[in-house]
Amino acid sequence: MTHLMLGNCSIAPVTTDDLEDVYQLIGDIYSEYGMTLVLGDEAEQHLADPGAHFRKNGGEFWVVRDARDQHLIATAAVHLHEQDQDTAELKSLYVHREQRRGGFGRALTTLAMRYARSRGRKRFILWSDTRLTAAHALYESMGFARCGERDIVDSNNSHEYGFEIALGD
Repeated sequence: MTHLMLGNCSIAPVTTDDLEDVYQLIGDIYSEYGMTLVLGDEAEQHLADPGAHFRKNGGEFWVVRDARDQHLIATAAVHLHEQDQDTAELKSLYVHREQRRGGFGRALTTLAMRYARSRGRKRFILWSDTRLTAAHALYESMGFARCGERDIVDSNNSHEYGFEIALGD
């Protein structure tokens, strides 16, 4: 995938040079909600090398940078499920607090859905911590339906809601 532009921002596949900025962004967002990013947690293993992790099954992890100062402002990933060839999953959608409500979450979710559809996936799912209520409103406004709940064994005692939407043709 080549670089895409969204306003004054570039969207590109993650590289190892991006990792420290990715960890900083996600860590800052976690702290807003009273959570801590612990890279050793099983739930966060995909962040050790997100490019390799997602690409091994045909997925992708993107970073969004302000084209003017190269500041990292958002991330998103799509995981293509191996066991269920119809399903793809949105992962690691994070938007810097100063950029929220600017369309980045919607644009990245749409990018991930299009990517999944282009790879033949018919169902798109995601899991979101119950504390992230603004994200839930975004997903529901895009037509996602809540489809379950689960507890995650991690350092934040996370509880998540599931969301899903049919991708169609």
